[in-house]
This record gives sequence, structure tokens and C-alpha cells, in this order.
Amino acid sequence: MTEPELPLILEAEQLLPRLGDEQLLIIDVSDPETHRAYHVPGAVHLPYQQLTCELPPGAGELSPQAPLARVLNRIGLRPGAHVIAYDNEDNGRAARLLWTLDLVGHPHYSLLNGGLPAWLDERHPVEEGDTPPEPVERKFNYQPDGSAVDLLYLLQHLNDSSITLLDARTPEEFSGREIRARRGGHIPGAVNLDHRRLLAPEHSMRLKPEKELNKIIKELKIKPKQEIITYCHTHRRSALLYIALKSLGFDKLKAYPGSWAEWGNNLDTPVE
Repeated sequence: MTEPELPLILEAEQLLPRLGDEQLLIIDVSDPETHRAYHVPGAVHLPYQQLTCELPPGAGELSPQAPLARVLNRIGLRPGAHVIAYDNEDNGRAARLLWTLDLVGHPHYSLLNGGLPAWLDERHPVEEGDTPPEPVERKFNYQPDGSAVDLLYLLQHLNDSSITLLDARTPEEFSGREIRARRGGHIPGAVNLDHRRLLAPEHSMRLKPEKELNKIIKELKIKPKQEIITYCHTHRRSALLYIALKSLGFDKLKAYPGSWAEWGNNLDTPVE
């Protein structure tokens, strides 16, 4: 009998009875020291920097296809595996992994709500050391009309009313009061949705309930039928926004992995 598909936003109590299930591939995108100290039983470690290509001027650019394929094979990403990802902060790194899975056409995945902080706060079982992965040999290809856009695409669509740009950075970064690149500000026409508004610190950094998230989306007048492109500074915070929107039923989602690290450091791009 086939197990039912797990929800995109997975609670700890939903994972607990399925620990050890061979259909699951639990991936920990925490820092190495934290992973060795404690991780969800059976979780395989994936260093975050292996998901990105940190070449100037960007800091979170999309990894070339061949190196990424080696990484996904090393951690044992089988065709039918259901990936459950988490990290030890706000799940931005874990969300970046799940967004990457969309890019390579692997649709079976969940985000462990609250990540490691929530898991530890509730005193669920943990393991120490490293879980050895079971490598595979698969071909991974970026989907032709995948979930990523580049700088040129944005330049060509800046005045496109059918597209909504969502900036997941802080209001200070968005306004230019806090500058982390050669220039401050935001991509013209973008709407600011600080990723922290999605999280509930009082509930171990879980995503807020669906009703509250929908209220935030409604306040910003974000239209589900439009193409929505998320970005931040290095596409970690905006990856979490991408996954949160996907959990609410948005299906015309893309993200700009170059984000402000690329756009703000390029002196030829327009800025507001």
C-alpha cells in the first residue's frame, strides 16, 4: 500500500512515526558543527555552499548543472524519494534546496516546519555524528521553463503588469537605508514582504498558520494569477517566501537567484 503524499509544510509530529521510512530522504542544511552535535535521526548533511555559486558580484547564484548533479547524487537523491529538508536557523537554506529541486524536476518534498529549533524545543529524538549517504547515479537537468529567472529576464519584464516582484529583504534594505551592495534600494516596481513576517518566533520559528499568511498576502494585494518572482540578497530569504507561497496554492512562482547581490552590484541596472 502506498503511503499518502506528505504535505509541503510538514510538522514534527507528522514526521516522527515515519522516521526510518526508506521512501524518505531527510536532508539537514545546517552548519556542519550543528549537524555533528545533533540532527534529526537519519538526516544526511548537505553543506549549503554546495547549492550555490558564489562568484562576484553575486553571492547566491545558481550552481552550474554538473557540480549540482554531483551534489544531488552524493546525498542519494533517488527518483522516488520524498525529500524532507530543514536547517538550524529560519529554514531559508532548506527552502533554497527545495526550490532547487523544482529546478531539476524533483516534485516530492516537504519543509520541516520550524526546522531544527522546533525539533529541539519539543525534545524530539536526535542523533550525533554523521549519517553516511547512499549515493546514486542520476542525470539532473534544469527544466527548460523552470523556477529561475536571470537578470536579463527581469530587465525585459520590468514594466510587465502581469508580473509581481516580491522583495523578501528587510524594509531598511528595501528602502536603501541599509546598503549591502554597491548600491541600495530595490528593483523598480518590487513589493516588499520581509520574510520575517512569515515566521512565528513564539512558535520556534515555524511559518505562521495559513490564515495569517493569507491575510498578509491580501494586505499586499498580491494576485495569485500573476507570475510572482521572489528575490532577496542571496536567495535564501526569498526561497522561504517561494515555498510559503507555494504552500498557499500559488503556482506561477519563480525566483531570481542572483538577487540584490547581483542587481545592486551592477551599475547598469535601474534602482528605486
